[in-house]
Amino acid sequence: MDIETVRQRLQAGNYLIKSHAVQHALKEGFERKHMVEAILNGQVIEDYPDDQRMLICGRTKLIERIAIYLHIVCEYADPVFIEIVTAYIPDERLWESPPSRRRKRLKR
Repeated sequence: MDIETVRQRLQAGNYLIKSHAVQHALKEGFERKHMVEAILNGQVIEDYPDDQRMLICGRTKLIERIAIYLHIVCEYADPVFIEIVTAYIPDERLWESPPSRRRKRLKR
């Protein structure tokens, strides 16, 4: 599935937010609207076709002057709905810039 289909389902209101995503949102200080915004302007950075899931990275504004990246895992197994399985602020230690994984430094 492509991200445009995910976006169409989202815009039609055909999505569910799983409890794991809600837990991260409460803990990390973002809301449903931030997840939606990040998906609508994000890009697929990893695809898991065997699980019918994708990892999307997108920016969202928490408040007027503070924008963050969110990572959102969406499942598209259902023919009508997408499920937001989890959403979180990417860990700076694992991601150089959120769409790119950090590379491990080689020991000399």
